[in-house]
Order: sequence, then structure tokens, then C-alpha cells
Amino acid sequence: MIIEKKSEIKVLRNFYVNTFDYFSISEISEKTKISRNWIYEVIAKFEKSNVLLKSGKKYKLDFANLFCKQLKLLFDSEYLNVLDKKIKENVFNTANKIIFELNPKSIVLVGSVALNKQKKESDVDFLIIGENKKILTLKNCNLVLLNEKEFKEKYLKGDDFIISALLFGKIIYDNNIFIKFFESPLPIFSQEIIQEKIKYCDKLEERIYVLLKTDEKKAREELLYLALQVARIILLKNKIAPKTKYDITEQVKQFDKRLAKIIKELLGKKKLGKEKMLNYIKVCMEIIR
Repeated sequence: MIIEKKSEIKVLRNFYVNTFDYFSISEISEKTKISRNWIYEVIAKFEKSNVLLKSGKKYKLDFANLFCKQLKLLFDSEYLNVLDKKIKENVFNTANKIIFELNPKSIVLVGSVALNKQKKESDVDFLIIGENKKILTLKNCNLVLLNEKEFKEKYLKGDDFIISALLFGKIIYDNNIFIKFFESPLPIFSQEIIQEKIKYCDKLEERIYVLLKTDEKKAREELLYLALQVARIILLKNKIAPKTKYDITEQVKQFDKRLAKIIKELLGKKKLGKEKMLNYIKVCMEIIR
């Protein structure tokens, strides 16, 4: 059998949580708190079963192997099963309605619920891949509907939402469409994509200046979005896939501590004066110019 011991499950879970990343023996040992000698044995066993891809001295799951696809579905199912009772009922009732009304090819739970960072007022977000674009009105739910072509185009462009769905989404239903994308590495982010994001930041800057005259609360929200976009640009330039707004602070900290501090403060509840927000806009735009 491929899985016989708890230590093997821990190693597989590490690969599952970091689906697109390669890990060395020492990195796996550090993350799982299992001795290197034992990790060598576990990896050798997995290699023999052809469930791993190897790059140099690092490893990741090979999703061309059916076992890895089923493992992803298993761990996702486990996550969905332990959701808060009311949230779980909402997720599965909504998924059943989507299947009945739209006959989709894939349904993926995304957003805060997929990351276990939801609040009481949080909506439940779904990515739906299919040809039927019928509009469904569902209470406390947000649906993003894409056909296969649209999904692939956005994937190849390194769309933030699509990459986030692949990194953190939980598969509820899939006809081997969504999970197929795990067989390839994340797309390389071109200079063209990065330049598009920089131009978008220019527009955000203008919008924030206007909002600061009429609505400081909205201006703060847009400033947070600007700071997050700048962080994503820095990470993309360094060939790192950005994580969520809650995790991106730690990701970008090694490249720009000022920006990490700004994002952390904007995510908090402490009130900011207009002068400080103006300074934060200036810093953000200096970073990408």
C-alpha cells in the first residue's frame, strides 16, 4: 500500500497544502517534524509508487498519477466535512442547486471559507466551470461562472483569482477539468502581465486621491487594494505566486518591509489620518516606479 503510517500521511499532507511547490528532504523534515532518515525512507517508497515528480533534489506530487488526483479530492473532502455545520449545509445545498440548474463541469469552493478565515458576515464564494451562464440568485453566495476557454485564458495570463483558486480552492465537484491544471506548473508571469498590473495601480492611485476628498473609508479600502496589488507585482517579479491578503504580508516582507508594514496596518482596525494615507500612496507608487 502507498499509505500505511501516520508519518506518510503527514508528508503527503505537506505536499497537498503546497501543491505546486517542490521540497527537499530537509524542508519536508522541518515542516513535518519527522527525522530526515525516516523522510528518506518515505520518499523512496513514494518514488517507487510513481506518485512524485523530482527536480534536482526536490519533490512534489505528480498529478498525472491518479493517486495524487484522488488524494487532492480526499483531503478537500476532509476539509469540507469539518466545516461549521451551518456553513457546510449552505455549501452543499448551494452546490446541489448549481449542479441541478447549470450542469457544470467543476465546482470549487474559494474565498475566505476555503481558507477557514470566514467571518459571520462572510459570503460563500464558488468558482464554477461550465458552459451554462444562467444567473442564479443565491442568498449569501457569490458565483464566478467561466467556461473552459475563459478559465484557460485567465490561467495562462496568471489571473489572481484563478491562481488563488488553484492554490487554495477546495474541489466540491469536478469532471477532471479543474484538477487537470495541477499536472502543470503555475504559469510564468510575463513582463506584459506585470506592466498591465502597474497600469492598473496608476488608475487606483488616481481613484484614491479623488476618494480622499469625499469618502475616507472607501479611500482606505482602495488603498489596501493598491498595496496588495503592489505586493503581488513584487512577488510576480520574483516568480512567486501571491497568496491571500492575509498571508501576503509575510511573503513580501523579505523584499520590502515598508510595504509589509503598510498592508498589516491597513488590514487592522486602527484609524488612519488623511496625511498618513497620502504617504502610503506615495510609498506604494515609489516601489513599482
